[in-house]
Amino acid sequence: MSEAGAILLVTNMMPPLIGGTPMVYDRVARHAAPRVRVLSAWRDPDLARPIPAWRTADAAAGYQIRRVAWLRPPRVEALRRRIGLLDLLLIDLPVMMFALAATMFQAWRTGARTIVIGELQGLGWLAILLALLSPWRVVIYTHGEEVVQKTYNRLGRLRGPALRAADRVLAVSSFTRDRLVRDFGVAPERIRLVPNGVAIERFIPGSDPSEPFVLGVGRLIERKGFDRLIEAFASVAGDFPGHRLRIAGKGPEEAKLRALIDRLGMAGRIELLGPVSDADLLDLYRRCALFAMPNRALADGDTEGFGLIFLEANACGKPVIGGRAGGAVDAIVDGETGLLVDGDDVAAIADALRALLGDPALRDRLGRGGLAHARRLGWDHTARLFLEAVDG
Repeated sequence: MSEAGAILLVTNMMPPLIGGTPMVYDRVARHAAPRVRVLSAWRDPDLARPIPAWRTADAAAGYQIRRVAWLRPPRVEALRRRIGLLDLLLIDLPVMMFALAATMFQAWRTGARTIVIGELQGLGWLAILLALLSPWRVVIYTHGEEVVQKTYNRLGRLRGPALRAADRVLAVSSFTRDRLVRDFGVAPERIRLVPNGVAIERFIPGSDPSEPFVLGVGRLIERKGFDRLIEAFASVAGDFPGHRLRIAGKGPEEAKLRALIDRLGMAGRIELLGPVSDADLLDLYRRCALFAMPNRALADGDTEGFGLIFLEANACGKPVIGGRAGGAVDAIVDGETGLLVDGDDVAAIADALRALLGDPALRDRLGRGGLAHARRLGWDHTARLFLEAVDG
């Protein structure tokens, strides 16, 4: 493929950083190589220190990735408080000019036609400057969370101008697309839908029978709805005495969730597993009876951008329960691959648990539907949509 067809993806959010966005960019870059080249940073801007093992991750990437010291200004809040408004002159502007020069040089060096900005909040300013000062086509890749949240820092306030300056905007879900149009005035014809994919070569059904436990996986944060899931499971636990609820992940809500489990007298039936390895995660998907994460939208607008984790469970042949909020409505086909519920309604979540735990035939039908759905949405499919959206 010619150098002229190269696409430069600019983002801090790459492995070995952990999270949904780094994983999405890694998969897209792998499956769209050699056209996609990545420019990232070897320092974590949130912690203002080098990212552990970044060289090892890059060596195994399978695509071309170059790192520079900074792509966006570091947080360094203690220093900013000491110097006051001088932080704009002494920290922000020098880093921004360095990142702009590094991006333009790398785009020229790789012969890129298009620069894709992978952080609306942190790098929206870069999209504006590139659109004004450079000959490159500018695309912004959005995931949901950065679109719906209302509280942002100085750079985050440039989201609207950045979106309107870009030649094209990619959205991972129809929910995200609709919010781009409604909240930021992005013209619908400038938006392309590029749903996240699932690693269908890795997430496959197991050969052993399912075990009697409900699985939840994700960061232990409010929008994931694990508090409501715990309450709902406690309300149906007496009807299914052999079943447990197991939740894998870590996060700031852990102490609160443990206290809730104790208060409900469910310590023997509900387990918080903490972070798990990739191999253990796959094993949990394969062994569970069903997957549940009743996500919800918070008062500040924070919500699930897509819900890739539902597709991972589906790819292992499991039915899912998710919240009727954010991008989860794109990931789950209600009544075919799982059940959508009001993530704030404990009774509705309990009804969904009761329906699936009490009806093996329904569980099997939704599991088979989920498997067929997930197999149509591999990363090759997502990478193809990405390239078509960027080129079109």
